[in-house]
Amino acid sequence: MEDRSRPTAQEMDARVAEAVQRHFDVLDAYWERTTPTFVVKVRALGYRRHMVKDPFKALAEELRPLGYLPRIRWIVDNYQISIITREVGAGKSNRNLLLFAATLATVFLDGYLRSDNPILTNVLMAETPVALNALLFTFSIITIFGIHELGHKALSKLRGVDASMPYFIPAPPGMGGTLGAVITQREPPVNRDALFDLGISGPVSGFLTTILMAYVGLRMSFVVPIQQIAQWMISYPEVRFQQMPLPKLLELMAEWVRPTPEGYVLVMHPVAFAAWVGCILTFVNLIPTWQLDGGHLVRSLVGRESHKIISAAGVLLLVISGYFIMGVVVAFFLMREGSESTEPLDDVSPLSLSRKLGFLLYLLIMVLTLVVLIPV
Repeated sequence: MEDRSRPTAQEMDARVAEAVQRHFDVLDAYWERTTPTFVVKVRALGYRRHMVKDPFKALAEELRPLGYLPRIRWIVDNYQISIITREVGAGKSNRNLLLFAATLATVFLDGYLRSDNPILTNVLMAETPVALNALLFTFSIITIFGIHELGHKALSKLRGVDASMPYFIPAPPGMGGTLGAVITQREPPVNRDALFDLGISGPVSGFLTTILMAYVGLRMSFVVPIQQIAQWMISYPEVRFQQMPLPKLLELMAEWVRPTPEGYVLVMHPVAFAAWVGCILTFVNLIPTWQLDGGHLVRSLVGRESHKIISAAGVLLLVISGYFIMGVVVAFFLMREGSESTEPLDDVSPLSLSRKLGFLLYLLIMVLTLVVLIPV
């Protein structure tokens, strides 16, 4: 029996041609190898680039259910639309669940080792089991990282774009127990607006979650006299006391939630430490380079060529902020061909004004979450 779940080549040509003609004036049509290509004109509006966005977006939405996507380019003096096959998502896999389970284990172990501190277990939280603190730490870390990625996933779902569930990445104890999480989007964003939305959705979601965890964690934290710290250093020589560089977000929230008078220091609860890690996650993801969220945001504003230059500046920002290893990793991937930020299907239409203004939010979040890991 003939499979009619997808159209034949002839039917595909007719459907595609009819869809393109509904949204553009077709000046010419030809095959570029195996790719249907159309030379088009924006109907009744001439060749003004900012007028391409709406008809092209409508065309993409019409072709997506058919299993195809358009790609538009400005070549010589014409708009050219090529039709590509939409990638179909892979079947269900247990890989997400296995990585999630492994990450739960490594984060819990990291939290347990941090919480198994005699100052916490003997003095500040003598009635609280170590395992409970480790569970609270694990819940906080997984929630921050998970909601960050689910922000991307929710936006993709809203736009009808096929994307995977988060892949969590376990890490050894001492690094928070995880290197974060990622999702894979199996098709390009339709235009620069969509690329901006993709880039901002995760950091904003994770940032708001970090604020919540910071509030809860600071409420459970402790303010102790400096003299007490000196006594603990004598009583518990195995415990290393270290003054952590706080991001501006935690500084401001601590002044409100857990004020620290002169001569006192703040001892953070494991949940507050998870919020500190969440700030690092958000800041690093907003670096304007490579496939990071900040790379998508800046790429949506300045385009491909300028973004290559800004990516190098992003690596420098990582290094001078103390993220040496991350800077080296990003620099390595930048040298590989095809590692730049995702290119939208419509890369000729400019970013909308509202999203350009959204860069103020982008910069604000970067400033509030910056954690400098080297003395300044």
